[in-house]
Amino acid sequence: MVRKFWLVAILLLAGCVTQTDTPLKEVDKDEVVRRQGDLGIGYLRRAEYGRAKESLSKALQYDSRSRLAHTTFGVVFQQEGELALAEDHFKKAIKYEPDLSQARNNYGAFLFSQKRFREATAQLQVAADDRFYAARPAVFENLGRSYMQINDLSNAEASFERAIALNPNQARASLELSEIRFGQKRYPESFRLYQQHTSVSQQSARSLWLCVRLAEIFSNENDKASCALTLKNIFPASREFAQYKLRYGP
Repeated sequence: MVRKFWLVAILLLAGCVTQTDTPLKEVDKDEVVRRQGDLGIGYLRRAEYGRAKESLSKALQYDSRSRLAHTTFGVVFQQEGELALAEDHFKKAIKYEPDLSQARNNYGAFLFSQKRFREATAQLQVAADDRFYAARPAVFENLGRSYMQINDLSNAEASFERAIALNPNQARASLELSEIRFGQKRYPESFRLYQQHTSVSQQSARSLWLCVRLAEIFSNENDKASCALTLKNIFPASREFAQYKLRYGP
């Protein structure tokens, strides 16, 4: 799930670009680099990693400092499990353009996947501060998750709030904030956020377990029974169902 989430920013820039046979001397160098970079992103979207690397290598032949090529290379190598190479390219992208939010976001995703949560938080915070970055709602959502991992509940809460303010359809942020509000005993707000989450996302073991607890708080036996049955039937091996059994019995 983490991998799926973190690819969103790089894929936003993908477009359909065709190869050109026009000699380089007749084409603007920056245009060639851009086209090859866009081709690399397109191949990445289709998981054609070999072809992606070919296009990205061509881009770097003409501009060894291409930030787009380096950050895309980082994602490609991350998907292939070449972690040292991935990190090297992410660092180069940031070195050549420290304010490139896309590179910060992708590097933050990489660091999160490696459980280097404090480092991930630092990179994501830079991307979140860019008020013109198209993927900013998702960045705040992921930033909140990073803060949760380092037990910084206050900043996690603020990050999830920002994600929802920027885009009410950020499903993970609404679920995370609903859990936080439940722990704070702010049950009406927790319920509202839970409903917001389920309006844009399918139920998960975690959301169903939250549903059971909220239904108990509001004495809604029908919802409690329905969510409990779905949790049992669809997610019998989940940690959440184990918690349900511990609390309510088999």
